[in-house]
Parts: sequence; C-alpha cells; structure tokens
Amino acid sequence: MHRQVGIIGSGIAGLLCASTLNEAGISCFVLDKGRGPGGRMATRYRGAFKWDHGAQYFTLQDERFQSIVIEWERLGLVQKWFDLKGVEGMGSTRYVGTDGINSIAQYLKKSLEVFQETRVDHLFYENTIWHLETEKGARFTCDELVCTQPIPQGISLLKSSGLFEGLSDGALLDSVRYEKGLSTLVVLAGASAIAEPGCLRLKDGIIAWMADNSKKGLTSEHTCVTLQAQPDFAKEHWNSLDAVRGSLMIEAAKAYLGSEVTDFHCHRWGYAFAKNPIKATHIRDGALAISFAGDGFGKSRVETAALSGVLAAEEIIQSNKFLGS
Repeated sequence: MHRQVGIIGSGIAGLLCASTLNEAGISCFVLDKGRGPGGRMATRYRGAFKWDHGAQYFTLQDERFQSIVIEWERLGLVQKWFDLKGVEGMGSTRYVGTDGINSIAQYLKKSLEVFQETRVDHLFYENTIWHLETEKGARFTCDELVCTQPIPQGISLLKSSGLFEGLSDGALLDSVRYEKGLSTLVVLAGASAIAEPGCLRLKDGIIAWMADNSKKGLTSEHTCVTLQAQPDFAKEHWNSLDAVRGSLMIEAAKAYLGSEVTDFHCHRWGYAFAKNPIKATHIRDGALAISFAGDGFGKSRVETAALSGVLAAEEIIQSNKFLGS
C-alpha cells in the first residue's frame, strides 16, 4: 500500500497527525503494534470493570488544543472532572473521557486508515520512497514518514535498519530517556475512601497516584481504583510477579482504599513518560523526509503530545512536496 504519509504509532500524536493530514487532503496510514489505539491514553476493561490505567486526565494550556477539546466536548467524548483548587480557567480544569480516556482515540480512529497489531521491524529509504516492512511480511510505502512512538523505539528501528547515521538531530533524539511505569488495577467490594474529587497524588512511599474511576464518571459494577507506582518502584519490580508488586502497592494504599480488595491485576508501561523531553514541538528532517513527534517533546503531557502531532502534520503540509496537492 502506498500513501503520501506513513505514521508509526496510534497514540494521540499519531492520530491527530493523521487527522490533520486528512483534512488537508493528504493521504496517510497509521501503523501500530498494539491491539488498540491510544497508547497511554488507555482504558482497561475486564468483565464488568473499567479503569483508566495510563494517562488519567488532561489539561488545557494552549488555545489551539482548547479548540480541539471544545469539539470533543460538543461530541460528548470528554467532560470536566474538577478544577484545581476550585479555580476555573486555562490550565486549571482537569478533563477526562466520558467513557474512559481511550474513547477519544477510538473516535479519532474511525475516520482514519489505522492498522493495529502491525509491528514495523525494518525500514528502507530508496529513491525518495519509504518502505516499511512488518514482522508479518506486509509492506507499506510512503513519501514521508512520521514516527510518533516513544522516541527510543523509533531510534532503535532506524539503527537496526542502518538509517540512523544519516539522520539530522540524531544525537538529540537518541538522548531522550523514559521512566518505566507500573499500574495496579484494583476492584473493591464497596466504596473507596479516596476523598472527592476522587484522586490523590503522593510524594512519599511507593505510590505516586491513585484514582477512583467511578468518581471520574466511569460506570462499573464495583469500585475500580487505579494505583500508579513511583518510577523507582516500577523499575525495581519490573519483573516481579503481580502477586508481589500488586500486593505491595495495595498495602501501601490500604488507608485510602476503605473496602475489601476482591481482585487486582497489574500493567507495565515501558515508556511511561520522558525524563528529558526535547524542548521543541517536533523534529522534521526534510532531506530524509522523516519527522518525530509525540510525548518525547515539550512537557511530556497529553496536550503537548497532541499538538506535537498536529504541528508535525502542518509542517509536512507546508513543505514544497505537498503544497498544492
């Protein structure tokens, strides 16, 4: 399959990059190794239970992203959760998905050509055309390539394909490091003891964050609580059994749970957030026709990742290659 632009990664950056290109009449496809879109904007379903287990909410600090969120709100995809310290306004309001934060990605995917469970394991760049080969033997081609997966994954793919040495800003991109993340998803027999608005950020101990998903508006038969570990704990217990790491996190959160734990399971995030994100919105190498965008840029937030994808698309649209297409 040939399209003008190929995008690797169906997180918020990749999906909004594709949407922006489509609106400009530029054909594109999105490839992602995961089972569903959204990346860390993830909602886990397990029977009758439901958790946001990656990104928990997002804020608005940029008017461009505000216009996108206003449309999502009009469509019923998102809603306000709470205002920080009771103060409304730009940057203070916390937004969540009305049916889980992944509902945003599911909506965006509907109008795009997205291939999930499609891992790209080799790249070629020949005669100004990118060739993307997948682990299952499929081949896609495009005139421009956009990498929106975690930056180390994109760099690793270029290195294994023998293309890294020709990349401008390669050293800068290769310098980005990510923290590991670990979420424990808990089912309670009754209500939680987490005070309104239903979340708590901790500085000491092994728990960094906890949230009562029912107080975010996610309907479920029982109370579902998300516990997120401090990075050091996630790293230490990366290969521990769920029975070990999950139990330790539950014990640390016991005072806030308030009810008997009836079930739990854990989820690991290899690239939870960038420790040293690049101070730019995105990077494009025009000579090689490749761009990098996503949560490794800006402040490693949902908003900056979203705008990174949009702005990467806009630079491609304005390039001589696609002007007038």
